[in-house]
Amino acid sequence: MSLSIESAQKIFSGTQVPSPIPATIALFDQLNVDDKLALLWFAYTELGRSITPAAPGAARLQLAEGLLNQIKQMSNDDQTQLMRDLAGYVDTPISRSYASFSVNTKLAFWFELGELMKKGIVAPIPPGYQMSDGVKFVLEAIQKLDPGQQITVLRNTVVNMGFEPEVNSSGYSKAAKEPMFPRTQPAPTKLTVEGITEPAVLSYFEALNADNFDAAIALFTPDGAVQPPFQKPIIGRESIIAYMRAEAQGLNIMPEQGISEALPDGSKQLKITGKVQTPWFGVQVGMNIAWRFLLNPEGKIFFVAIDMLASPQELLNLRPTK
Repeated sequence: MSLSIESAQKIFSGTQVPSPIPATIALFDQLNVDDKLALLWFAYTELGRSITPAAPGAARLQLAEGLLNQIKQMSNDDQTQLMRDLAGYVDTPISRSYASFSVNTKLAFWFELGELMKKGIVAPIPPGYQMSDGVKFVLEAIQKLDPGQQITVLRNTVVNMGFEPEVNSSGYSKAAKEPMFPRTQPAPTKLTVEGITEPAVLSYFEALNADNFDAAIALFTPDGAVQPPFQKPIIGRESIIAYMRAEAQGLNIMPEQGISEALPDGSKQLKITGKVQTPWFGVQVGMNIAWRFLLNPEGKIFFVAIDMLASPQELLNLRPTK
């Protein structure tokens, strides 16, 4: 039996619990441009401890510094229009520059923009602005999520802004040139995962914790794939390593337990649950994650899906599919 991406996506489908994240993102997408900007303003400046990103690394801000400096020199009306253009996917030189950033740099850009708005350097939400019912509803939905889920929603509010004239199949080619996220503390190295002994899977986690993406990609088959949360599969080693460099830098990955099942053709399917800490939100916030692996008969990784869990309870929901 040959392995396929379509069949790999279905492994352990019975252990997955619907997540509130896609619905919350869909609510944000339904807002008009001004309400999207207002929601970002409140999320980054008014929610305080409820949604608090860590200050971005200097390298990230340096990448966005030229764009931010341009914005500082604009009039308040032009600054507001620029933000509307970003949120409205309007084709402008600045929208194209923004679209070329990786996810982490886009987050850094909006973090710093929020700081500049608080200081009055960039036009804030107009005085007397009354939050619309739509913004209130989406904010309340975000506040009900756990911190790890809030991270994912905020990420998705900014990732597709700007204007990208040509999107390649992976969407991550430019990110490979960006500097590494500096680690503030050592990540876990040697890992023991209850129920899991497959060398490729353990080596995968250890390589990512060391930001050793070359070692991680060597564990995949040439036609292997990674499916990030709420995204389509990223297929092929070149696209996967670009994705890793864009979004896996500085992560602390802490798998805890898993199950492994041998299939009739000699391949194996595994499900592992644990936590991931991102440099954007520090060690205080751990996202509940499940990894679903499909290994070929030679023990190489053909497919791994990364799922955001609906709640910590699903960490206990490890049972074979019948």
